[in-house]
Amino acid sequence: MSEEKNKEKELTKKEEETLHVYFVEKVVTLMTGAMGLVAALAWNDAIRKLFERVFGTQGSGDITAMFIYAAIVTAAVVVVTYRLARIVEKMKKKEKR
Repeated sequence: MSEEKNKEKELTKKEEETLHVYFVEKVVTLMTGAMGLVAALAWNDAIRKLFERVFGTQGSGDITAMFIYAAIVTAAVVVVTYRLARIVEKMKKKEKR
């Protein structure tokens, strides 16, 4: 009888680990999407400023600074996304053991 209880506890522990990995994967997906949106908005601003300069539309702000900002945000998103994906990958490997 005690062996059955131990098996139930082990199964529950595995289920908890699976749920934890699933939760982390979903959080990473949401964070990645949010950071992608920030990068897209940065590029949107930079390109908008470019068009304002090329076509003479009134607008303030330095176009070079906007492009540098967009590039930095994009690079940061790539680095963070890569690291988060590695964390999830390690958790999946740990779960399989």
